Amino acid sequence: MTSGATTTRHRPHLAVLGGGFAGMAAALWLAARGARVTLVEREPRLGGKAGEWRTGAYRFDTGPSVLTLPEVVRATFEGAGVPCPVTFRPAEPLCRYVYPDGRVWDVHRDLDATLAGLSSAEGEAYRRALAKARALYEAAAPVFVHGPAPGPLRLLRYGLRHGLAAAPGRSLPGLLRTLGADGPVLGPFFQRFATYVGADPRRAPAVLHNVAWVELGLGVYHPVGGMHGVVRGLHAALLELGVELRLGEAVERLVVRDGAVREVVTERGPLACDGAVAAVDRDVVLRWLGRPRGRARPASLSGLVLLSALTERDPRLAHHTILFPERYGDEFDAIQAGEHPADPTLYLNVSALSEERDAPPAAENRFVMANAPALPLADDPGRSAARLEAGREALLRSLQRRGFAWRAQQVVAQRWLDPSDFAAFGDRGRLYGAAPHGLLGALRPAPRLRGLPGLALAGGTVHPGGGVPLALLSGRAAARALGDAVGLPLPASPAP
Repeated sequence: MTSGATTTRHRPHLAVLGGGFAGMAAALWLAARGARVTLVEREPRLGGKAGEWRTGAYRFDTGPSVLTLPEVVRATFEGAGVPCPVTFRPAEPLCRYVYPDGRVWDVHRDLDATLAGLSSAEGEAYRRALAKARALYEAAAPVFVHGPAPGPLRLLRYGLRHGLAAAPGRSLPGLLRTLGADGPVLGPFFQRFATYVGADPRRAPAVLHNVAWVELGLGVYHPVGGMHGVVRGLHAALLELGVELRLGEAVERLVVRDGAVREVVTERGPLACDGAVAAVDRDVVLRWLGRPRGRARPASLSGLVLLSALTERDPRLAHHTILFPERYGDEFDAIQAGEHPADPTLYLNVSALSEERDAPPAAENRFVMANAPALPLADDPGRSAARLEAGREALLRSLQRRGFAWRAQQVVAQRWLDPSDFAAFGDRGRLYGAAPHGLLGALRPAPRLRGLPGLALAGGTVHPGGGVPLALLSGRAAARALGDAVGLPLPASPAP
């Protein structure tokens, strides 16, 4: 396709497919640089997995609830010439951890406050593991977070400078053993960060230990208005910049001519365009193009969620609380077999502790999440229903066994979310595409497809990966790539 010649005759009309964080960021950057942008989203709202549920006086974020790197959110607005409307408050503590023996440990960004909850030996191991996580992150971030998808030369340079320090060929648990951080307290604590990118921690490469630094060293933040408040801010910015929003409209296929997507065929008919950003699961894009999926890789984790509006607040809970099971890791055997675990790790989030408007005074909006398997490629409906019911019962039993259940009279309203709900935003309900296992498993596919310069991919299944800040960065990168392809160069913004 041509580049500059395209824009000398008309203002490029570019389609963005998918209204999650990556799609909204891509649309915002393209519109800010002068393109005419149409965003198509099959759900009736923006936000993707970052949904919201309101029932009476209670409000819940139904998707992401841990935010790191808030400077990336700010840069998304400000780079498009829109003041960031979101205020961020640091979480304190970062998270509370409750162990099977009843031990409670609050982890803070302040190192001394964190170490106060550990023995001397545990504290020394924590220091070593934290320093290692920081070194891994600071070496990897320029290449795998803030930079473009690395090609062979950049990977070679990274390998020569930092490869041995990243413990190639070693698993995350193996690395923690060398640091002395593999005991009953620190072992599950540090392994759990690999689940943030959808991995079975036992099969995760050692380099994923860098994820721990992002939370422990750089901090966790609460966006005022909740995570969906960021969605509302982006929605308003898109309208301000004149982006056309076509919500509740499903894409069926893409028509390619001359190396670009020239037509997006939706359930309502064709949409002509000069190029597109596809901010959805990469395998979904391949299906739209009629291309084979390629070699199947194990799916990343999905989730099982219970939202409960309760009349009373449990004083033992922080905004973020983790309940560890008796045998951390066993749950991933069940997930690998396609079953919901009988004794899962539970993540509890009570946003009303930071956002008073999310529940009535002294009441609680409790979000409970367990790791879950992605939907199978083929399944019997009866078996699927039985599997899901077993997962729900296991989650409730785990709450009961650990002393965090509630009385029936406390419940105002409840809602379940499961992999079939998340399948609206990712193939088979997997939250991060393929599982990042093995030596090269943490590498995400490049946001381009061979022979298609007029199509850029964004979202958690391509570089740089999943999570709110990375999704926003992928949207920016996709917008730059597509803008270059259609003769609408996007200058690099200051690195956040």
